[in-house]
This record gives sequence, C-alpha cells and structure tokens, in this order.
Amino acid sequence: MANLSYSKDGLLDFLKQAALTGIMNPGVARSRKTAAEKLLDHLTAEERINLRQLDVDELCSRIHKIEDSSIREEAMNLYNSRLKSALEDYFAYLDSPESFNSTASNSSPATVVQKRDAAERKALESIALHHAGSQDDIIPIPLRDNLIVYLQGLPLNLTAKEAQKIVSVVTAYVQSDANPGADE
Repeated sequence: MANLSYSKDGLLDFLKQAALTGIMNPGVARSRKTAAEKLLDHLTAEERINLRQLDVDELCSRIHKIEDSSIREEAMNLYNSRLKSALEDYFAYLDSPESFNSTASNSSPATVVQKRDAAERKALESIALHHAGSQDDIIPIPLRDNLIVYLQGLPLNLTAKEAQKIVSVVTAYVQSDANPGADE
C-alpha cells in the first residue's frame, strides 16, 4: 500500500487494499468504505488533506444540518461508528504497518459478528418500520360518519404550490351528482 497519507483518498485506498490483501475482513472493509464515502463528501479542505483534524461526531452533526435530516439517525449512527473504526485502523496502520492488527479483530470473530449482526439488525428493523409508515406519519381526515381518509408522507416543508397539486388530484375524484348521505 504505497503512497498512503492522512488524506481522504489515502483512507479510501487503505480500505480497498485492506480488503484485497486480507489484513481486514473484506465485509468490514467494504462497510467502512461505504460509510467513509457517504460522510467524507462533506469534509472541509483542511480535513480532506489531514484526517487527523477530523472530529467525526462534529462532521455528522454538520451533515445532519446540511442534509436537513435526509439521512436517518440510525444510519448516521452506523456510519459514524464505522468511520471512527476505519480512521482508528488507518492511523494505526500508518503508524506501524508491519505490526498492524485491525480493531475488528481485537475480539473473537464470533463476538464481533454477533455484535455487528445485532446492531445492524436493530438498524434495519428501525429502517423497515420507518418505511412501513409510523402513526406520526399518518394524518386522519374525517369526511363524514364512518368515513375517514388517511394522508401519509407529507413533507414538513410542504409548499402552497405542492398543496394545491394535492388538492387538484383530490378534486378530480369529485362526482357532481354525488350525495354523501345517500348510501348510509
């Protein structure tokens, strides 16, 4: 692994090479590389050159503000943890390549897999539940006795133009001779 530096490109190259050379579990290296690619797009110029200046928690906070919460909290926490581990391994490798041992291998392989699987299972369950729609996401609109329409997926920053578009779609369902109480 020649020409490694404390830069973003150096870290990404390290993770790629670590998987190829076997000094790190390929699955771990891939997941850390994915997290790094996702988060490191938001580095300052100084951080991009010298990752030792990077505060991962502060970076995640910055991204949360920039992305306006488009990355779910569970995913952000997972990326945060993986980037911290990747940086820890990367700096350890740069300090002493010949005696490098990945933090992913400090525990027994079974323990590492169990912890990772439990954390990832919890994150995936949360993501699946979020996509299935939560009660906070559903707006009930009572139209008449025994008839409630549910609206789901409205963005918090809905514009008047977007609201009018929704109204137009609903208006298209109106039947001019409909008598709301006739079928009851």
